[in-house]
Amino acid sequence: MASTAKRAYLPIALVVALAAVLALLAVLQYRWSLEISRAERTRIEASLNTSVHQFRQEFYRELTLVSTAFHSDPAAEPDDFWSSYAERYQEWARTTTRPDLVANVFVWQAGAPATPAARSYAARLLQLRPADGEFDPVDWPASLAGLRANLEEEAQRPPGPPGPGGAWTLEERIPALVRPIFNVSGLRWRRGGAPPRQAEAPAPPRSAPPLRVVLGFAIVELNRAAMDRLLGELAQRYFAGPDGFIYNILVVGGAPDGKIVYRSDPELTAAALNPPDAHAALAPVTPAENREIEGAPPRDLPILRRRGGRGGSGRGAFPARARGAFILPSAAEPPWQLLARHKGGSLESVVEADRRRNLLLSFGVLLLLAVSMGLIIVSTQRARRLARLQMEFVAGVSHELRTPVAVICSAADNLAEGFVGTKEQVKEYGALIRNEGRRLAGMIEQILRFAAGQSRPATYDLGPVPVGEAVGRVLANIAALPEAEGFTVEREIDPDLPPVQADAAALQHCLENLILNALKYGGEARWARVRAGTADGGSRVRIGVEDRGAGIDPADLPHIFEPFYRGKAAQSAQIHGAGLGLSLARDIAEGMGGRLDAASEPGRGSRFTLELPAAAHAAAPLRHTA
Repeated sequence: MASTAKRAYLPIALVVALAAVLALLAVLQYRWSLEISRAERTRIEASLNTSVHQFRQEFYRELTLVSTAFHSDPAAEPDDFWSSYAERYQEWARTTTRPDLVANVFVWQAGAPATPAARSYAARLLQLRPADGEFDPVDWPASLAGLRANLEEEAQRPPGPPGPGGAWTLEERIPALVRPIFNVSGLRWRRGGAPPRQAEAPAPPRSAPPLRVVLGFAIVELNRAAMDRLLGELAQRYFAGPDGFIYNILVVGGAPDGKIVYRSDPELTAAALNPPDAHAALAPVTPAENREIEGAPPRDLPILRRRGGRGGSGRGAFPARARGAFILPSAAEPPWQLLARHKGGSLESVVEADRRRNLLLSFGVLLLLAVSMGLIIVSTQRARRLARLQMEFVAGVSHELRTPVAVICSAADNLAEGFVGTKEQVKEYGALIRNEGRRLAGMIEQILRFAAGQSRPATYDLGPVPVGEAVGRVLANIAALPEAEGFTVEREIDPDLPPVQADAAALQHCLENLILNALKYGGEARWARVRAGTADGGSRVRIGVEDRGAGIDPADLPHIFEPFYRGKAAQSAQIHGAGLGLSLARDIAEGMGGRLDAASEPGRGSRFTLELPAAAHAAAPLRHTA
C-alpha cells in the first residue's frame, strides 16, 4: 500500500517541482530583462550623446574653417586692414570642400579722424567682389539690417588692453560670422588723438601697456541653402541607419518663437520632439566649451612683437590672438538648439517596448517549455493508462475467451465420454455449444474489426437501408443469445420513416452492439426499447436504444466510447466484455456520415442515439471511406 501511494504521489511531486522551476526561471527572466533594459538604455543614451557631440563637432569644424580663413592680423596698419580679406577669401575658395558655404564677405569700416598714422575716413560698408578681389562700398543689405546698430555701439567703446578676445560671433538669425577688426599698438596711435611725429616720438617706456583699437568688423554672410544641406548631411551621417532616420532631428532657433531651421522630416513639428531625448546648443557658449567641442586641449596664445615704429625692430611682447578662431553665440539671441528624439517615441518608451517584446518572447519560450512538460506528463499518464487498459483488455479477453472455451470443452467431454444419452440432452448440449461458439465468434469479430480499423480506414458501400428491416434482422440474430433470455425489447419505428443512407452490414453491426450493450447493462428490469424517427425536418433519422439499468457514472460518461474502456461499475459487477463495442459503434456511425451520442442518469438507465442522414428515394449507391 505504501509503495502504491508513493507511486500515486510521484507525478504530483514531479508537477510541483517543474512548476517551481518554471516560476523561478520566470522570476530570473524578469529580473534579467530589467537589467538588460537598463544597460540598453545606458548604451542608447551614450550612443545618442556621442552622435550629438559629433554632430556639433562637425558643424563647428565647418564654421571654424571659415572663421580661421578670414582671421585678421591685429598688427595690420589702419589704412589696409581690410585688404588682406580678398587674399584670404581666394585662398579659402581654392582649398575648401564647401565653396558655396560663404555667400558674401563684408567689411564694415568704422569712421576715424585724421592722424599722422592714418587718414581720415568715414564709416562705410564694403563688399568683396570675388572675381577680382576688390571691395566696393555698398548700402546695408536687408539681411544685415538688424546687425548695424550692434556693431556701431561696439565700435564706440573706448580702446582697451589687448587680450584673448576678438572671437567670432555666430549670428544665427542672418546667418553670418562676425568678428571685430582691431589694431594693437603702443601709445603712438589712438583713435581720436594726434600722436607726435614718428621721428620726434620718444620710445615708449616698457611699462606702457598696449591698447586694442577697433577699426571695424568682418562679416562673413553664410549661404542659408548650403547651411541646410550641411545640417542634412550631418543628420543623415549621425542619426540615420540603413533604413532611414532612427531619430527625428530638429534644429530650432534659440528665441522664444523657436523657429525651425532644419527638420529631418518635412512633416515634423516641434511639439513632436517635446521632450527630446537629447538636446544641445550648436554653438559653444564659453571659450572653455569652445575648446571642448573642438576636441582639443586649451591652446596657448601666440606672442606678437610690439612694434617700436614703422619698419623698426620690436621691443617687448604681449598676447595677441589664439592660433584658432573661437566662435561664440550672438548676444542678441540664444544659439541654435539641436533636438533629437527616437522615431518610436521617447527612449524610455522604446526601451520599454523592447523589454516587453523580450519578455513576451522569453515567457513564450517558458510557456512552450511548460506546455511541452505538460504534454510529456499527459503523454506519460496516457501511456500508463493505455498500458493498464491493455492489460485489463488482455485479462478481460482472456477471461471472456476462457469461459466459452471451457463451456464448449466441458460439453464436448461429456458427449465424448457418453454421459449424454438421451435425445433431449444431446439437443441441449448442442444448443449450449452453438451459443458459446457464437459468443466466441462475436468477440473475435469485434477484435478483428478494431484491429482492421486501426490499421486502415474502413470502406462503406452507402445506399438506402430501411431502418425497420435492419432492426428486425438484428433482433432475430441476438434472440438466441443467453443475454436475450427473458428480455423484453420494444420497437417504436415510424411506418413512414425514410430509409437511411448507410452500409447495411455496418448498420446492423452498429445496432447489434448498441442492443447487446443494453441487454448486458439493463439490470433486473430486463427491458430495452428501440425507437426511430426523423429529425431536422426529415433530412436525418434518429435511432435510439434505451435501457432501465443502473446507468453510467458521470465520471465514466466522457470515456465510454474510448477503446478498452470499462466503467468501474461494470468491472465490479464482473459483466463480461472487452470495452470495444461502443468504440466500434461510434467509428461505424461517424464513418457513414452520422454520429452517436450517449446520455444517462444514474439509477434510471441509459440512452444511446444514432443519427444518420436520410436517403433520397432516387439516391444512387455511394462508396464512402472513413
